[in-house]
Amino acid sequence: MSTDYTGSERQKENLVICPYCGSSETEIFSLFGQQLLTVQYYCNACRTPFEHVKDDSVLDNYAARKEG
Repeated sequence: MSTDYTGSERQKENLVICPYCGSSETEIFSLFGQQLLTVQYYCNACRTPFEHVKDDSVLDNYAARKEG
């Protein structure tokens, strides 16, 4: 059974939590981290860059944030 996601539900699902302060106010800083399987994010709350392991939704999430 497939689930139809609305934009807001899908964005909530793709949120990356900052490992330093726990905030969800993060954004993609660079699609490429130090390793091929990581993405660099930036936390707007504590102003700290961090890396997160890529998954299938990274490019969709990046495109949605750039459009909106």
